[in-house]
Amino acid sequence: MIMRVIETGMFHTNCYMVGDEKTGECVLFDPGASITKLKEFIDENGMKVKYIVLTHAHFDHVMAAPAIKAYTGAQLMIHERDAHLLSPENPDVNRKNYLREVISKGDVRDYEYEMPVIDRLLTEGDTFEVGELTFTVLHTPGHTGGSSTFLCGDMLLTGDTLFKDACGRWDMNSGSEDDMMHSLARLHDLEGDYRVFSGHGRPTTLAQERMNNTYMRTGVARYGKK
Repeated sequence: MIMRVIETGMFHTNCYMVGDEKTGECVLFDPGASITKLKEFIDENGMKVKYIVLTHAHFDHVMAAPAIKAYTGAQLMIHERDAHLLSPENPDVNRKNYLREVISKGDVRDYEYEMPVIDRLLTEGDTFEVGELTFTVLHTPGHTGGSSTFLCGDMLLTGDTLFKDACGRWDMNSGSEDDMMHSLARLHDLEGDYRVFSGHGRPTTLAQERMNNTYMRTGVARYGKK
């Protein structure tokens, strides 16, 4: 397995490239801002992007998706409950006249939102493959109604659901504290340990979060396995 990460945009969103060494194909998770930076990242790694996956629909995770889809020819996917949030009418995704995007060194312009065209709507339990790698969709709402975690081998890509020692906020469009607590309890109750790669910040492990994450402990107290 090939695993690469690049930070994009003013909110330092983690964009992950997960690929199969044998086929040279990969999945790109959450292409945020910085289109030129992402194109260079793809070219430098020499991988063919088969899928672009959005863990949820907030602007800092989706902005470059249309441009990167056009550049790579990849299929774009998101959970079915978040697709409607990609509308330009949604202020949580369209930050016109507010957000600024770095296009290239020394070249900064106002960002113009382009609504992504989704090729596949995902739902709980769906799978997709890149070479010998299989990714399974875990619907983990809370940050948004369609927020999802993606399981592959010993790895969880959690988007803005689970962070190191924290979790995503739930007071934005379609978020829910109750859903978040359910989702954190569900992740806690997965068997075994996993490497955790979040939408922002440093990686962690599920074992560490079971011990140290107060939000996860709250979720377990409310909704964990008895």
